[in-house]
Amino acid sequence: MARTIAITNDDGYTEGVNILLDFAKTLGKAYAIIPSKQRSAVSVAMTLHKPMRLHEIEKDIYTLSGTPADCAGFCISCDEFPKPDVLFSGINWGDNAGFGPLFGSGTIGACWQAATYDTPAVAFSLYSNRDRMGWMKKENWKYPEKIKEAMGRAWKEIEPQLKEWSFFVVNMPSPEKLENAEILFTEKMQRRRYKILIEKREDPYGHPYYWLGGGERPIEEGTDYWEVAKNGNISITRINMNGLFKKS
Repeated sequence: MARTIAITNDDGYTEGVNILLDFAKTLGKAYAIIPSKQRSAVSVAMTLHKPMRLHEIEKDIYTLSGTPADCAGFCISCDEFPKPDVLFSGINWGDNAGFGPLFGSGTIGACWQAATYDTPAVAFSLYSNRDRMGWMKKENWKYPEKIKEAMGRAWKEIEPQLKEWSFFVVNMPSPEKLENAEILFTEKMQRRRYKILIEKREDPYGHPYYWLGGGERPIEEGTDYWEVAKNGNISITRINMNGLFKKS
């Protein structure tokens, strides 16, 4: 079934956008509206206090001076673009497994926004234990055909389950492991991915400032993070927004 697919992310214009757009165009019509700069970890923040500007940077690729959630809302609600049947977010450099990214990631934040407005969504992320800023380096995006093939296999599992008020979080292992990766639907998510580290520093004038960072925590067996980082599998987690507040 041919679909109209909108693409966004939280890293801005990266090679991951090109790979995801190429893949989406094999499924139907596709275009990308992405943040004009890096906007990781902004969750579902929206720009309500200043104007936003849209620029076309390449055919079917636009930047918006806003957040991933702004971009998702723009795709869905702006009359200048076809309303998407589904939104793809990514490909994020680094996985988004666990509860922390579920509520903090800008990649996933775009999916929350889309699903809220009745547009099913899929967040694609690629595990890397290397440079966290690797999204900036085109040479790090190796094996694009393997990445697209893995997303195609995941999409075949996801497409029949697409519904309003739901989205999927797909975490893929590092590209060299994709060929042999199994696809698993995982319900158990890593509870805590990082330790919160706060480093106190001084500026040149002797005034204190603080730098927030995070240290890795042990991998929890049987979780989405375990499957991706330890076993080299593709983890898919479905988020059903209708079921968030059901009593267990």
